[in-house]
Amino acid sequence: MTTGGPPTPEAFEKLLRWLDPDRDKAGEKYEKIRRRLIAIFSSRGCCDTDDLADRTINVVLSKTEWLLANYVGDPAIYFYAVAKKIYLEDLKKKPPPVVPPPDPPPPEVEQLSDYLDDCLDQLPFGERDLILRYHQFEKREKIQNRKKLAAELQLSRNALRIKVCHIHSRVKGCIELRLRQQPLG
Repeated sequence: MTTGGPPTPEAFEKLLRWLDPDRDKAGEKYEKIRRRLIAIFSSRGCCDTDDLADRTINVVLSKTEWLLANYVGDPAIYFYAVAKKIYLEDLKKKPPPVVPPPDPPPPEVEQLSDYLDDCLDQLPFGERDLILRYHQFEKREKIQNRKKLAAELQLSRNALRIKVCHIHSRVKGCIELRLRQQPLG
C-alpha cells in the first residue's frame, strides 16, 4: 500500500485541484484532512501519527489521476479509507504485546475458596448439585442451562432463582461463620 518518495509539486497541485477548484479552499481542506488523519491515528494509540498521516497522503497522491477522472463524493472519505488500510498495515508490522503470566492468587483467596468448598460440602447433595449446575457456563449457555434446570425441577425460572437465593444465603452464612472462627490471613 505504501508508495516511495516525496510527492512532486505537480502531483500535489493535482491533489489540491481534486480537493477543490479554489486553491485556498483546497489548502484549507488539505490541512483539515491532515489534522483529522493525525487525530485518527492518535486515537488508535499510534506513536508515529505524523508519519502515518504522510504515508496516507502519499498513497492518495499516487492515485490522483484516477481520482480526478473517477471519484465522486467527499475526498476526505477516501483519505480515511486509505488511512484505515495504512493503520492495519502498520499494525501487522508490530510484534504482539507480551502478556506476563498471571500472579498466583493470594493465600486469602485460597483460604476463602477452601471455606466455600467446605460450606458447599455441608449442603444436602441435591442442593449442592443445583448450585454447582446453576453457576455453570457463560453468557448464552448459562441462560439455556438455567432454563433446562428449571424444567427438570418443574419450577418457573423465577422460582428457581428464589430457591438458589435461599441456598446462597445459607452458604454465605456458613462462610461468615468460618471467617469469624478463623479470619483470613
